[in-house]
Amino acid sequence: MDIPSSAERGHSVRHCYTQLPVDTMTDRYQNTQASPPPSSSFSERVGSFVGSCSRTSLMYMAENVSVSSPCSTQVNHPLNKPAKALTTLLYPHDYKLYDAEEHGSSIESSMKSLSRIDTSLNEQSHLLPIDQVYTGQSFVSTIADTYQDTPRPPKSSFIQSVFNSINILVGVGILALPLGFKYAGWILGSITFCFCLGLTNYTAKLLGRCLHAYPDSQTYGDMAYNAFGNHGRIIVSGLFLTELITCSVALVVLLGDGLDSLFPGTHPLLIRLASFLILTPMLFIPVRHLSYSSLLGIMSAVSILAVILVDGCTKQHTPGSLIESADTTWWPGDWMVFPRSTGLIMAGFCGHACLATIYRDMQHPKQYVKMVNWTYIIAALIYLAVAVAGYRMFGSGTMQEISQNLLLVPEYNQMLNRMAVYLIALNPIAKYGLTLNPVNVSWELALVRQPSIQMWYSKRPLTGNIIRVAGKILVSALVILLAYCIPDFDRIMSLLGACFSFMISGVFPILCYVKLFRPALSLAEKVMLYTLCCICFALAIIGTLWSFI
Repeated sequence: MDIPSSAERGHSVRHCYTQLPVDTMTDRYQNTQASPPPSSSFSERVGSFVGSCSRTSLMYMAENVSVSSPCSTQVNHPLNKPAKALTTLLYPHDYKLYDAEEHGSSIESSMKSLSRIDTSLNEQSHLLPIDQVYTGQSFVSTIADTYQDTPRPPKSSFIQSVFNSINILVGVGILALPLGFKYAGWILGSITFCFCLGLTNYTAKLLGRCLHAYPDSQTYGDMAYNAFGNHGRIIVSGLFLTELITCSVALVVLLGDGLDSLFPGTHPLLIRLASFLILTPMLFIPVRHLSYSSLLGIMSAVSILAVILVDGCTKQHTPGSLIESADTTWWPGDWMVFPRSTGLIMAGFCGHACLATIYRDMQHPKQYVKMVNWTYIIAALIYLAVAVAGYRMFGSGTMQEISQNLLLVPEYNQMLNRMAVYLIALNPIAKYGLTLNPVNVSWELALVRQPSIQMWYSKRPLTGNIIRVAGKILVSALVILLAYCIPDFDRIMSLLGACFSFMISGVFPILCYVKLFRPALSLAEKVMLYTLCCICFALAIIGTLWSFI
């Protein structure tokens, strides 16, 4: 299908970037970077690979969050001004643009109240400066990684992009896949898995078409604005924030279950208190360091797969054997819990939203479709291996996390299994700060945008730092409290898959694609897309409701 350009369709996304010369803005998203020079040593190649992975993980966590505010509609678009450095200033009721050469002293004094919060956020998150995105009616402050505003490193190669996609796609949801098959049975479980796999693969390609046709679009939020305006961007940002909070709750529950497996009999309240003491300090570590921990995702997935296969092949009899199958069923044993299986299986694909960042980070975006296919082939093999092996080994006794089953079989190599559990327990510790960082940055930006609070911050910097620290602690305490109130990992993952994955990975790309390319779509394509959208929406509602039943 020929994809019309944004110019042909009469749409454009207009950006005003703070403290950037206008002539550098026009080629900011151009994919004209040269390929990185050949590495001269193995360590440099490894460093390039790890750097690509951490950069992608950080950008994925940061770029889809926005903080909007009503602004004056009389502001001229900055790209229409002469090629001079412009600075965006925050005033009580609107954003005003001043020429840096004509109003240098005014800019300096006005920015003092923001400099402290900018500096502190930059030290903690490595995400600032903040970009002001002009929507035609207002500005929307988006959290952008500093890679966007500094000399950018070489983009990712094809192999690096595949690895980055798998690393983000294959997350903690893999632990609940055997339980999803237990709830659904072999037949409906396989059908649901194939549907989720095919759906997200297809919408990932729709996403690539939208990004190709609109070169200025960088994130899901940009796509939402292209299709539905500023309201679409705000809705998507709200969904991402809620999804990140839910992911953080899942990480807390996962850590708590790991601690309970290693120290059985410990009171749940004590486990949550220990989780709070372990995880909260992660919020104060700069995200540029935490982003390297994203490698733990694929490491833990591969380790749990290897442990399952080794344990299953070394044990001759059920339970816990791949040689002798446990009591599995072809159809759901309890139809009342079957709807929860759709969310559990779809939760494995909640990292689908990373593909927008992967696309923009590729050296050769024309290889995007090929990259998506290879990513899904490898991810599907990993997922199926864990799901099928885990359900065959434990059948009706499959627990909410397959790692819990592994520790209950005395015939297994306990040292090997405990090493896998330790690695899984490290995963939430490493990712907790990275996942919650956009949430913390969002409320900090929301505070500093208030004129009275902004002035109060500038006069009492020490008190402002105390508020920032206390705010992060309170956010962490709220997440821990939610984890204590909803201690079931399967319910959280079902909610994550049903409410967020179906909406963000299914409904949203389809609606954007239909909205942006409606004139070019045939009637059959429209019918198919609307049918898929309705199915996803229905599964999202049913799965969300059943997560609380």
